[in-house]
Amino acid sequence: MTRAKQTAPTILVTMAFIWLLQSCSATNHEVTIFAASSLAAATERLDAGIAEDDQVASANWVLAGSSRLIAQVGDGARPDIIVSADAERLTELVEYGYLLLNEPRFSNRLVLAVSAGNPAQISSLNDLSLEKPLIGVCAPEVPCGAAANRVANEFSINIRGDTAEANVRALAHKLANGELDAGLVYVTDAASLGLATVDDPRLATNDHCTDSNVITYGIAALASAGTTSTTRKANAQMLVERYLLPEVLKEVGFAVEQCP
Repeated sequence: MTRAKQTAPTILVTMAFIWLLQSCSATNHEVTIFAASSLAAATERLDAGIAEDDQVASANWVLAGSSRLIAQVGDGARPDIIVSADAERLTELVEYGYLLLNEPRFSNRLVLAVSAGNPAQISSLNDLSLEKPLIGVCAPEVPCGAAANRVANEFSINIRGDTAEANVRALAHKLANGELDAGLVYVTDAASLGLATVDDPRLATNDHCTDSNVITYGIAALASAGTTSTTRKANAQMLVERYLLPEVLKEVGFAVEQCP
C-alpha cells in the first residue's frame, strides 16, 4: 500500500489514530467491527488490505442482520465500528457514545437470484407470486426484507415468501444450497456465492439512490472520550477509513460514493 510523504500535521493525526486503536483494544490490539451480514462478501479482502498497513491492528468482524447488531449495542455491546444496512436506525446509537460518519458512502441493490440450473424456470419478478416455487425472502424488519417490500409495493407484486430470513446472507446460502428456487438478495451476495440471477428491468438502477431496490449503508464509530467533539469525529473517521477501504468495496460489487 503506497503512502504519500507525511507532513507534520499528518504525523500528529496518525499518532492520534494509533492512540485511538490502543484505547479501543488495549489487550489484543483488535478493532471490533459490527457489520451487516452482506459485508461477508468483503471481509476477507478487507483483512488483506488491513494486513498490508503497518499502522493498524487486525479487525474482529461480527456479522449479523443490521437490526440485531443495533439491538446488541442497546444491550451493552460496544464495538469500535458499526456498519449497518439500516442507516436510519444508527441515530439510536448516538446516546451510547457513537458518532455517525459520512465516509465512505456505499450502497447495494437487490437482484433476483435463483438456485443452480433454475429448475423452477423463474423468468421475472412476477414469478415470485406463483404457488409452486419455493420463494425466499428476508424478514420485513431487516433491510433486505424492507427493500423487497418496497419493490413489491412499487410494482404491485404479491411476493409469496416461504421463509423469513434474519439476514440476506442466510437467504443467499439457502439459494446456493438448493433449498429454495428463487429470492431477492443483494448483488454482492449473489456474486460472492456464485448465484445465477435473472434480469428484470424493474431491478435495474436508474436514479440509483431513490430506486426501491437500493440499500444505502450507514457507519458509526465509538468516539474517544475526553476530547473535543471535532477531534472525536476526526479520530472516529480515521478509524473507519483505515478499515473500510472503498477500492475493496467496489471490487466485490458495492456502489461507492453514489448516494448522499
